[in-house]
Amino acid sequence: MNGDINFTKALNERLKILNINKNIIEEGIELINNKISSSFLNNSTFLKNNANNIYIVSGGFIEFIQPVAKLLGIKPNHIFCNSFHEKNGNYKLNTNNIMVKNLGKVEVVKNLNINNKVIVIGDGYTDYEIKKYGYGDVFIAYIEHVNRKKVTDLADYKSNSFDDIINYLNNL
Repeated sequence: MNGDINFTKALNERLKILNINKNIIEEGIELINNKISSSFLNNSTFLKNNANNIYIVSGGFIEFIQPVAKLLGIKPNHIFCNSFHEKNGNYKLNTNNIMVKNLGKVEVVKNLNINNKVIVIGDGYTDYEIKKYGYGDVFIAYIEHVNRKKVTDLADYKSNSFDDIINYLNNL
């Protein structure tokens, strides 16, 4: 997440140590639902009112992210994540997904052809890369849960809550 090794290699290394199955996914969804920060939950109206302009571009997995995104009012066709193929109860990485590639986030945002200002909010180096390669105008390091100094040093702005991000956006 610091950008020390390329995304594809990091993803494959993580998946080697995990035995993803339906139970793991269900447990992960429950865990994530219980960890949604109050600053996001308290601003669900903002998210729903701005749903046309909000995209999730994540190296995470749709199986975990979509249930949370639905809860927050994010449009399903605005979610770009890795995904699994299920076979005999085991889940394997979908290697045909653009998000599995190095610079996958950059490619997704490029392909969206957004004509407005693009504000990238994230906590990892691959989020910063969207701006680095010219497809984001501002990179906000979101540090409520984790602060990676190497990433925050590259940020235009640092935020430790979604309330702070909304305030920043309202003052653009």
